[in-house]
Amino acid sequence: MLYSTRQSPQPGQKVVPQKVLLTNDRSLEAAALVEGYDWRWQIELFFKELKSTLGLGRYRLEDFRCVEGWVSLVLLAFAYLEWYRAEQLARPGQSKKEQQRWRWQRSFGLCQAVRQDVEDEDLRALHERLAAPGGLAEVQALLRRAVQKEYRKAG
Repeated sequence: MLYSTRQSPQPGQKVVPQKVLLTNDRSLEAAALVEGYDWRWQIELFFKELKSTLGLGRYRLEDFRCVEGWVSLVLLAFAYLEWYRAEQLARPGQSKKEQQRWRWQRSFGLCQAVRQDVEDEDLRALHERLAAPGGLAEVQALLRRAVQKEYRKAG
């Protein structure tokens, strides 16, 4: 058992622990025990992000192979976000503050950044199409083909 506190123990005074770490492995040193719990916390955060940001727990499948496929897709999305982070960190000319922001960004922020990049690329493509000879008419035709028609009558 390891008791942890940020208060300096005073002679004759009771120490109030802020954290108690338990293990049945008596061979572990205190530093190894703390490191193990640090890793455990990172794993908990990893699964929380998979569930809350990437939808790991939102499947509606009964066949186990389908569930495996869903889990694989969620992990692939997470791997893509980490690749995206690495690409952003490798960009030259960034300030230390910007690099630190990319380094500490959680999955939700990475998803937002990817979404913004995709939207920017879509806007650039629209701008190019509008400047083309077909211009606005071509963009309108593309949008009409992309959006499903609504056949319900207004009530």
